[in-house]
Amino acid sequence: MGAADLHAQVKDFLSWWELGLNKELSDRLDLDGELEQRFQNNSLQYGRTQATLGASYDLLDFLKVSGGARMIFLLDGEQQVNLRYRFHLDLTGSYELSGFDCSLRTRLQYGFDELQVLRYFSLNSTVNRNRLKVSRHIFGTRIECFASLESFHGANKEQQWLIFAMRYSAGARYSLNFRSRLSLRYILEDEFNVTNPKQLHVLVLGYSHSL
Repeated sequence: MGAADLHAQVKDFLSWWELGLNKELSDRLDLDGELEQRFQNNSLQYGRTQATLGASYDLLDFLKVSGGARMIFLLDGEQQVNLRYRFHLDLTGSYELSGFDCSLRTRLQYGFDELQVLRYFSLNSTVNRNRLKVSRHIFGTRIECFASLESFHGANKEQQWLIFAMRYSAGARYSLNFRSRLSLRYILEDEFNVTNPKQLHVLVLGYSHSL
């Protein structure tokens, strides 16, 4: 009688700290920058630092295209810090319904380990992410509440295109003034169709400022 390998789901609590900057160049074109610090293993251990630069352009009042590049300093299983890179291209549609701001974003994300292997597409990782987000401003206050649902799609070793993670998020933003906002959100992320799937509980504190 054969024995099958069982892979239990790994659970962890993480904390993320985000700093975002935005510069409006014209009525339709924006530049964005973000610096993020993540801690893992019940938020007691350094996980990664990532810096993202990007731009977005309003094609229509309800349709926006954006893209960017990300550099990641990542702690691996041997406690060594490695460098990773990602490019992404987004298309976001938005719609207002009964006081709720709804948006649907699809993102094509391409990641690689070294600049030298950028041209070897098959050795790197291509991920499609689709996010549905709903937000609402609480009338008479500086608070905006939001919730989102995001799916992650990618190819496995057999080159089958599968959903390998779902991310559920809810939180709130508080406007300090016309240019600055604080945000707090909770994320539940579930992995599947992968070896040793993870379930992540994440608390995210962010600050954003418009230049």
